[in-house]
Amino acid sequence: MPPVLEGNAPLQGSEQRQETDMNELGVEVKTSTLPNAGLGLFTTKQFHRNDIVCQYRGRILTTAEALHVEDKSYLMRLGNDVYVDARESLDVLARYINDCRSRGVYNVEFEKLPELQVANVRALRDIPAGRELFANYGKWYWVAYNLAHPDSPVK
Repeated sequence: MPPVLEGNAPLQGSEQRQETDMNELGVEVKTSTLPNAGLGLFTTKQFHRNDIVCQYRGRILTTAEALHVEDKSYLMRLGNDVYVDARESLDVLARYINDCRSRGVYNVEFEKLPELQVANVRALRDIPAGRELFANYGKWYWVAYNLAHPDSPVK
């Protein structure tokens, strides 16, 4: 079974703890290099292929509950009847990973672990310090996003 990170526990409102966790994990949140993307997650140390960078966690929902989530921007299907919503979990660093929508640029992937109710963020290749992390959200994410946000400059 893949390892589960212990150092990315909920912050309980402590920004100092978040900064310490980011330094310990080797990532930081900054303005994304993608236009109109807002914030992004960047490396502060080198990661090697298959390293676990961080985890995508949040409120766990069933399929029935997920259908009623108004803003699905941070909703991820982990498996059969298991969803995680990180919209209100500002301490979850993986929520800042963007989709650059360019196949050769993706450098991490979400390894979905429904039995643990998380997704590990795993390096697809060696990633030097200072790089923004990009993952493929998948076609259906963008179909749903564009239906929910028809006026968004992000397509």
